Amino acid sequence: MQMISIPQIIIVALAIFFIGKSVLQFIKKQALFTPLKFFTSFFVWSGILIFALFPNLARTISAELSIGNNLNTLIFIGFVIVFILIFRLLKTIEMLEKNITDLVRENAYIENRQKILKYQNLKKND
Repeated sequence: MQMISIPQIIIVALAIFFIGKSVLQFIKKQALFTPLKFFTSFFVWSGILIFALFPNLARTISAELSIGNNLNTLIFIGFVIVFILIFRLLKTIEMLEKNITDLVRENAYIENRQKILKYQNLKKND
């Protein structure tokens, strides 16, 4: 039986945290958490969890593809970091889109209200 290392425990904990966070956000139906974002997050973090729990699987795949172990490690770490950054950027972009939509709606409401008041004032003067 293989002994579990501290990095494995950390990766498993992070993967479970992000999977749980994704599921909760999807269940709460948060406006900024789309189904595509949920499924992408869920499958990627599930994959990370599987490879953290069964590192021999990664070695087997690596050996079949003739990729060295050191390169595997660097790619894996880079992938996790890039994945987190991409989701942060997506969240920021979605929040900006929502803010722009709210501003446009508010502006349209104000313009419409001003037109109505102007029309009412014209009616009073007639």
